[in-house]
Amino acid sequence: MEKIYSILVPVDGSNHSRRALGYAVNLAEACQAKIILLHVVAIGTEASALEQVSVGGFISDDMKEAGRNILKEALALVPLAIEKKAVLEIGEPAEVIADFCQKNHCDLVVMGSRGRGSIKQLLMGSVSSAVLSQLQYPVLVVK
Repeated sequence: MEKIYSILVPVDGSNHSRRALGYAVNLAEACQAKIILLHVVAIGTEASALEQVSVGGFISDDMKEAGRNILKEALALVPLAIEKKAVLEIGEPAEVIADFCQKNHCDLVVMGSRGRGSIKQLLMGSVSSAVLSQLQYPVLVVK
């Protein structure tokens, strides 16, 4: 088994992402790994089509602030002894997560099986399913 140095944890404020963070904390403690918390402001789900057209794709300060609050809450759940970093990105969540993981050479992604999104698939959420299909890195999906 390869050594785990960094664990990417996409967070969206849902119960599933909080559970995933709990698993990531346990793994980080065992492996002495760093946790990278990533929240993606998804304009496609956070703003209606009319709002997107009217603002030209602009992300409001309220949307960014909501994302920062989600990251702040998640950071509070990570013990002080674990090295951690929080990142706010904008875009389509599955693509941003996969791209971020590849660019930052994360060793493991730990994410919830479903988030706050309204679209649900039979076995797992659309974002976790898309990340699984796009990444060649190990992904732990937590129910």
